[in-house]
Amino acid sequence: MKRTHRVEIALNSDEKQTIETKAQLCNVSTAQYLRDCGLRRTLMAKPPADVITIRISAGTAKSKLMMLRHLAGETNNQQILDTIDDAIALVDKTIAASFNINISEETTTNG
Repeated sequence: MKRTHRVEIALNSDEKQTIETKAQLCNVSTAQYLRDCGLRRTLMAKPPADVITIRISAGTAKSKLMMLRHLAGETNNQQILDTIDDAIALVDKTIAASFNINISEETTTNG
């Protein structure tokens, strides 16, 4: 839909900086951010690249541990199986924690 109407707003420097920063965190333009806030749409901040890397790496590590567990099952060595299960549990905790990391002051913004 083509937008044909403009709205002008007066801001001080701090307000302008805050709005621009929040728009960047949500990976949208400032205009889109203000439009979404005004229309009461929920905005989600995009996770930093490091958090995404943690999630991907932990998922890959878990996959490799699952393959190792399958191979270790062939040996029937309970100590090895228990150690692998403990490692898988730690990776699961890491993955869960990476979804609970605060990305900024607020992870969601409601206008």
